[in-house]
Amino acid sequence: ASIDIGDVEVKGHAAIGQGRNTNISDTTPETIGASTACKHVDLQAYPTNTGAIYVGADDVTAAEGIALYAGDIYSIDIENVNIIYVLAEVDGEDVRYTYYV
Repeated sequence: ASIDIGDVEVKGHAAIGQGRNTNISDTTPETIGASTACKHVDLQAYPTNTGAIYVGADDVTAAEGIALYAGDIYSIDIENVNIIYVLAEVDGEDVRYTYYV
């Protein structure tokens, strides 16, 4: 048996961009960047960090976030860069990211 789903268009990404969030707080979660529509984000804890960066929603904590240590990468399909929040274990550390539109 077969199912007809009509015409399907497969597309890659139309553009790529990048950013960096420096000096991340160890007390208040913050977004990784300004509002930027996208389809996918690769996020990396900066290689010189000395503690973890916790990734999650706007209420991310060390107990519930995904922990990224120096050089670790996390990838997520998401519709806007500003939906991703981070919290530093050590005040002032950094993340960098690449997003795909």
